[in-house]
Amino acid sequence: MKNRRLDKFYPSFTGEERFQLHLEALYRGDEAEVKRLLESCPRKKYLMNEVDFADRCEAGKEIAVMLCLALAPLLARLETIESIRKALPYLSTSYINQGVLAYLDGYQAGEKCAWEAAGKTGDPPEWKARKGGDEGDEGPEMDQEMQSLRRLTKRLEKRSGAVVGALEELQRNVLEEALTIWTAFAHCCSEECGVEPEKLVKVWFEEMVSEIERLRHLSDLLEVNPETLKEYRAAFKKAWSQIVA
Repeated sequence: MKNRRLDKFYPSFTGEERFQLHLEALYRGDEAEVKRLLESCPRKKYLMNEVDFADRCEAGKEIAVMLCLALAPLLARLETIESIRKALPYLSTSYINQGVLAYLDGYQAGEKCAWEAAGKTGDPPEWKARKGGDEGDEGPEMDQEMQSLRRLTKRLEKRSGAVVGALEELQRNVLEEALTIWTAFAHCCSEECGVEPEKLVKVWFEEMVSEIERLRHLSDLLEVNPETLKEYRAAFKKAWSQIVA
């Protein structure tokens, strides 16, 4: 009964109002409301839905496509960076261990070669001390070896830290660009479409909603680039205006 009383108002909606209500109904999954809005839309001589309404639907999908095409490669890069950052501590430990073992193997091979070149037989005396665990008999050669090992480990750890720093910087740059694109899209939705950006994305590309939520969570502490934001806002507005004259 309530819907019947409201039915008389449906033909009087402007194209812009009908577009906004249509998008809200799609977002809610309200198929009955979508049907009422479409069936009550004024029909013109060109035998299509009202231009103001149809053009806005087309323009809304167009800018949503632009958003997804711009964000998809950036989101893929972020996922790759996150995977590398998670694996890096384990890889770094493995590389350091391999480096230390390679150093020890090389050191022992050098000792063996020098020992044999001196005409000696058997193992060098330092080897016996290591096998026996008698630290007091290791001598200055062993102290020098341990110092070399510590220097090697520090160099490897420093290189690993440099990789982490580079990844963090790369992640910030990618996040900043992605956040700038999203912010520009949100401004266009607010100023031109009159709808919330998340709703427009969900209607046309629902699979992107979770990715965008993750992006917004990751970029909470970042600020957008004003110049780049201006460029993207102009691009979204131009795409909208070319369809909605």
